[in-house]
Amino acid sequence: MNGDPSDPRSTGTTPEETDGNGAARSTPDVVRSTVWYAIGAVLLTLAALWFLDQQRTLINYLILAVLLALALEPAVTWLHEKRGWRRGSATGFLLVVLFAALVLFVVGLAAVIARETAEIVEELPTYVDKLNDFTQDNFDTTVISADQRAAAADAATRIEDYLKEHQEQFLGGIASGLSAIFILFTVGLFTFYLTAQGPQVRREILSRMRPERQRRALFALETAITKMGGYLYSRLLLALINGALMYGTLKILGVPFALPLAMLSAVISEFIPIVGTYIGGALPLIVALGETGTTAAIVVLIEIVVYQQVENYFLSPRISAKTIELNPGVAFGAAMAGGAVGGFTGAFFALPVAATVQTFISAYSTSYEVEESALTQVDRRPPDPPKRGRRRLRARSEPGAQASLQQDPDRDDAG
Repeated sequence: MNGDPSDPRSTGTTPEETDGNGAARSTPDVVRSTVWYAIGAVLLTLAALWFLDQQRTLINYLILAVLLALALEPAVTWLHEKRGWRRGSATGFLLVVLFAALVLFVVGLAAVIARETAEIVEELPTYVDKLNDFTQDNFDTTVISADQRAAAADAATRIEDYLKEHQEQFLGGIASGLSAIFILFTVGLFTFYLTAQGPQVRREILSRMRPERQRRALFALETAITKMGGYLYSRLLLALINGALMYGTLKILGVPFALPLAMLSAVISEFIPIVGTYIGGALPLIVALGETGTTAAIVVLIEIVVYQQVENYFLSPRISAKTIELNPGVAFGAAMAGGAVGGFTGAFFALPVAATVQTFISAYSTSYEVEESALTQVDRRPPDPPKRGRRRLRARSEPGAQASLQQDPDRDDAG
């Protein structure tokens, strides 16, 4: 213990303060090596941040592909297990359907905007005259003066000139559209791999974890798939119902572009919380007013209001009961935050992501009983009283009750 100079304990030094041969190192050497280690760590961190910044576009594509893969997983699993499809075939089929619907939606929306913009530019003075005639007949006043009408006609001419002078920018927009198609194919390729080869990818990732961490990771993955898929499929079903009713209404009224207008209204109404109904119904309402007349616009408005009430009180509680539960304020805030980060795509996936995070918090946090107070008093809707007809029907449906009624047919059902 006290005679071996090569032993660090005999010299009062720690193993970190010795070199490879066991000799003691001086304090300046230790400080110097620590500084170099710190410089290396800082440089490595900066290099990693630079690399991530250079690859942020690819990272965004991968994040979007992961979200789409989670959303497609329930449908792919159903086709694979219930219908006997291969996972690759099921994934490819769903991606083709999704891409076709997106192309139809974009092309139809572009056609609607182009036509309505041109007609609004041409008919702007006429609209002004109609508005003045309406207000004059009903309220004995005019909203827009003659000078303002002349300015409106001049504005229409200026808009036409602007469109002619900036044709090159619109051609640039076409180039951007081609770039968007390339992005769709890139994201679609990543999504296809992550979904079709989903079990293999997950096994490879889980094989790097300890068993207890594997269980946690599987719980997180199952929760994300359940929330993401449940939310999207329930919203798609509601959008299908909404769009079908809107399409039928527009078709009966003779409004042009009924299909793209119905698709636009349905998608915006179902996937944008709180204000989506009003934003989605605005364009069909404007087109109906401009193309068909006031009566058609009023019918479209009634359809929007009536359907929204039916969805809120009948359809949505039954379809979305087991998929996602978010406070409307939280849902709206999540959509705004997602839109600020990732545009329309971020807003689209913000709600299922928020629901998944909420589920994780509920699962991994401890809940305690809340102290009763006037500030924590929650008003609950009283249960509906049972209806006499339903109770009688239920009593008749029970075997024992049927036997009793057969023995004593004059017995009162309520008794």
